Amino acid sequence: MFQTHGLSHIQLTVRDVERSARFYKGLLGMEEIRRFDDCVMLRTPGSHEVFTINARAEASTSAGEMGGIAHFGFRLREPLEMTTVLEEAARLGGKPGDHGGRREKGRLYAYVTDPDGYEVELFWEEN
Repeated sequence: MFQTHGLSHIQLTVRDVERSARFYKGLLGMEEIRRFDDCVMLRTPGSHEVFTINARAEASTSAGEMGGIAHFGFRLREPLEMTTVLEEAARLGGKPGDHGGRREKGRLYAYVTDPDGYEVELFWEEN
């Protein structure tokens, strides 16, 4: 068995790298750490994980396809009203998910789709 520090990065194929960068920077406060021709590497403040968005023309036809992955999630650092999260996602070009905002004992969460159609879970959990 190999020991890791956890997930290092994920890379999504997108249709418009600028549009996707605006969405994730605006919604989650991600910071741009590196840029290539059609690729931007982002990081959530205070984390080590890298979130890469890639708009290479040869891959753009698969943008928004989850390929067997149901969704990916981001854990919020503080509780937020999920209707506000859903509204902000829509303002930034995403869409509130069919799940809407939910509240369970000790957990708040909502699902949105980004501008390419990837499903993103946003949640906060009591420790």
